[in-house]
Amino acid sequence: MARISKLRGSGSFHRRPGQKPPRSITLVVCEGETEQEYFDVARIHYGLTNAEVIIADNTVGSAPISVVECAVRRSKEPGGYDKIFCVFDRNGHVSFGEARAKIKGMTDRKKKPLPIEEAISIPCFEVWVLLHFERTDAPFERCASVIDRVRAYLPGYEKADRGIARQVIAKVETAIANAEWLEARGGENAYNPYTSVHHVLRHFGAVAGEVAV
Repeated sequence: MARISKLRGSGSFHRRPGQKPPRSITLVVCEGETEQEYFDVARIHYGLTNAEVIIADNTVGSAPISVVECAVRRSKEPGGYDKIFCVFDRNGHVSFGEARAKIKGMTDRKKKPLPIEEAISIPCFEVWVLLHFERTDAPFERCASVIDRVRAYLPGYEKADRGIARQVIAKVETAIANAEWLEARGGENAYNPYTSVHHVLRHFGAVAGEVAV
């Protein structure tokens, strides 16, 4: 059963009489439009409203640390969030490690820890897209190599293509299973490739299956 976060009061969702409250409120902050389009399609796929899953516009840059800073800023909004995901990839970003450390610091702090979690991909988000079609732990030197591999299945693949997001979402359970396998392989393949994006989708599925209180 869904529970209201201690960071979000039960009266934070203002509704008309007879309107059900959201089962929980999740904020997803992404570094790029590709991810934003994918998670918006995924939200619809799981039957979640845009009051239950909010895809933030990250207007302060695409670097991983800017994604985290945007999430922290949004976490202070009235009502708060039950869960916050920061979606970013390594892909040569110098602030990748700094962003991960900042998230860990906010979840581990004793006073008012944030319900924030990373959803990372190495080397890039396209690893997650590829896992909709195949299970692989072969390393990739750069993002372009992953995109080339994706285009073997989606010849027209382009970043931020909502039409392609709609195509691949039908295979999301395959992607989740493959990502869980890959996550378990992380120590053996030096975390290249790697993704933890499936945690966001598992969360969506869990919320969709819960009963609002």
